[in-house]
Amino acid sequence: MLSTILEIISKAVAWIFARPALRVRIREDLADRDVGGLIFEVENVSNKSTSLSPTVTARYLSIKRVPSTVVFDVREGDRNLAPFTPRQLTASAREAQPQRHHAWFRTYTFVPTRGRNCRVRIRNASLEPIGIWRFWIESLWFRATGRVVVGKTSMTMAEFNAQERSRGPH
Repeated sequence: MLSTILEIISKAVAWIFARPALRVRIREDLADRDVGGLIFEVENVSNKSTSLSPTVTARYLSIKRVPSTVVFDVREGDRNLAPFTPRQLTASAREAQPQRHHAWFRTYTFVPTRGRNCRVRIRNASLEPIGIWRFWIESLWFRATGRVVVGKTSMTMAEFNAQERSRGPH
């Protein structure tokens, strides 16, 4: 009886970890560009192939702390993702939102046809990804006080350029 339960649990855990997963890096999010304003690199980090859903959803807080949502349509028709092969794709917003350029605490949701959703959490326009706990704590503080946690949020132009170069060409 115990061995049967352990076998079922091990199969469930193996099934969860065998599902395709994505790794996404946001390269640019240009709110003023009509076509292809979102440029991102996506990689399937599993042994099974999958493809990306044709829409990407982003949620963010405006400067006035109002939550907003924007839906992007992926521009490329071929969204197949082979295992461990990064691809650079572009997406266009369905409607213009010029205030998005100054948005704080953005969450981009990428949905594969099979596998787990991938959420990329960004603090501000510098597109610096942050972890879920830091994102949650800082966004709560921002919603409550209207201020950003002092730390790595403001940077010089030289620091910003160094950060862009550290992201690499892909």
